[in-house]
Amino acid sequence: MNGTRLAAASLLLIAFVWACPGAFAQTDAATPVEELKPIEELTLEMMVQQGTPILWAIIALAFVAVVLAIYLFLTVTARREAPAKLLRRVTNQIRAGDMQGAIMLCEGRDELMARVLHAGLKMADQERYIIQESMESEGERGAAELWQRISYLNNVGVIAPLLGLLGTVWGMIGAFGAIALDNSQVKGLTMAYNVSQAMITTAAGLLLAIPALLVYYFLRGRVLRVVSIVESQASEFVELIMRNQKA
Repeated sequence: MNGTRLAAASLLLIAFVWACPGAFAQTDAATPVEELKPIEELTLEMMVQQGTPILWAIIALAFVAVVLAIYLFLTVTARREAPAKLLRRVTNQIRAGDMQGAIMLCEGRDELMARVLHAGLKMADQERYIIQESMESEGERGAAELWQRISYLNNVGVIAPLLGLLGTVWGMIGAFGAIALDNSQVKGLTMAYNVSQAMITTAAGLLLAIPALLVYYFLRGRVLRVVSIVESQASEFVELIMRNQKA
């Protein structure tokens, strides 16, 4: 999945909303008075039941965000991207002069540290700058993938309030339409109902966006730590490889 696919999915959500204009007409001039009776308390269940397709789109986006956040919490860690056991085994192989064995340990693994070491070990018979450039290039690609992976939560944090704003604008259109076109005795109640629906989508968008951005900023700190560890370990392995060359 990439940024283009996420943008396409967002456009599909908006297209679905615009394709169902009738669903947004929460109430009109023909709405019976008994259906708009005042209620003593607005519950969460009532908010969801009265929600528009935009609200359901936000709820679906929230489900995706929760699954994504759990996945990223479990996978974007220094322990996974730079496993200590792998570092020890590769170090022992290099010190023993078994470069091919060290390469085999890193080959086929998807951890960032393993990929960086594999790129450097393949050039172990070259000069220092060639080894460094190989490891740096692979490290940059791996770091870019980590940033891309967590950026989806940032995208959720940006899209959710925009969806909420769209629901708010639509609800306000209905409210002002009630003022202009509704001649019945329940004009005020009709307008209040539309405004309430508009505020519900705004609140839902913010309730999704704020936690998504908080998790994103937390994971951003993790990515910075992972990249720092990999850079530090890569420098040590360059020195280790060079000592093995001289030996």
